[in-house]
Amino acid sequence: MTTNQLIVPNNNLSTRAAIELCDSAMTAAEQLHITICVAIVCPAGNVLASINMNCAPLLSAKLAHKKAYTAVSFKQNTYNWQEKLANKPQVLDALLSEPMFTYLGGGLPIFIEQQLVGAIGVSGGSEQQDISCALKAIATLLPN
Repeated sequence: MTTNQLIVPNNNLSTRAAIELCDSAMTAAEQLHITICVAIVCPAGNVLASINMNCAPLLSAKLAHKKAYTAVSFKQNTYNWQEKLANKPQVLDALLSEPMFTYLGGGLPIFIEQQLVGAIGVSGGSEQQDISCALKAIATLLPN
């Protein structure tokens, strides 16, 4: 896919790119022998595409969306929050009171040519597996 096919005029991922991200994450999960849920959001946090693999943990669909939403909100990986908030319990408590915030790994922002175009959230495996599936999906979309 060319860059022109990846984004639409308002600097969002295209629907086709979002679907391909879901498919690539699912392929990565199959290679790990896990079942996951994936959510792709635009910069405004709205879901562009999502997929729930058969037998994925029930809570994973909501967590995948929260991971993507958190990643796009702060333009960083959700896992980074664990270290950032380790010695800031009041900030952690405040952020955890927000229904769409999570510090669980598996949410990554997606940048094309330094422009935030969306985010991916993966849930269902271990944190490391979720992160790995998200990274592999982004790498297949942007093979640079």
